[in-house]
Amino acid sequence: MTQRPVSLFLDVDGTLLDYAPHPDAVVVAASLVDLLDGLHAASGGRLAFVSGRAIESLDRLFEPFRSVAVGLHGLELRRRADAPVERAADVDPPPALHAEIARLAAEHRAPLVEDKGAAIAVHHRLAAPAMQALRRDLQLACERHAPGWTVLRGRQVLEVKPDGTTKASGVDRLMLEPPFAGSLPLAFGDDVTDLDMFDAIRRHGGTAVAVGRRIAGSGDLQLDAPGESLALLAELREALRGGAARVGDLLRSRAHA
Repeated sequence: MTQRPVSLFLDVDGTLLDYAPHPDAVVVAASLVDLLDGLHAASGGRLAFVSGRAIESLDRLFEPFRSVAVGLHGLELRRRADAPVERAADVDPPPALHAEIARLAAEHRAPLVEDKGAAIAVHHRLAAPAMQALRRDLQLACERHAPGWTVLRGRQVLEVKPDGTTKASGVDRLMLEPPFAGSLPLAFGDDVTDLDMFDAIRRHGGTAVAVGRRIAGSGDLQLDAPGESLALLAELREALRGGAARVGDLLRSRAHA
């Protein structure tokens, strides 16, 4: 590994936090907030959340910690912790699409429709055939009411959002500017929605860390659960304080474990 400074790109749900029945029911321990603060300092501010959540939701979860963030699968970007949130698309879903999504969720027995502002998440616990039927109907609703919108599949969720932005587009934008430009990126993610982020990280010469079984085999390193993510991040915090060479030694030791 070269002596490039190291940057961190972190998914949240399923990666740092265990999933909960409702997005607002996740538990954030004070120790995690302290860990993030330490990673931010040790990396020279090169830490970004890359999440399907809105950035406002991330701020509430991790208060008082704030960081650079990519939200709503690339629809939102905050370049500095104290900067305003930028939106890649200023088009909100039309009322007709909202109504159709609510109707389809009820018809397919999806228990929660989450309005994220610039996107709508339909949470479900459906088996694959029923999920695919709901996904198809949601895509048809987009074609009728909001051309240019699409349906993104995640873990027990279908995200209805404007097409053309992904977690990768947010990562690529950050990697072009300070403090991330020229750094060696590490990305942590647990879901199929993180695979494009992994592709972006590799384009920049970095390392992808897959968490859990859903995307097992897609990362350069594999972890089993959020608890292992936090343990590795704690090790990375100490390694970062010793410089990029120590981070390289840590990652090599994990790769060969």
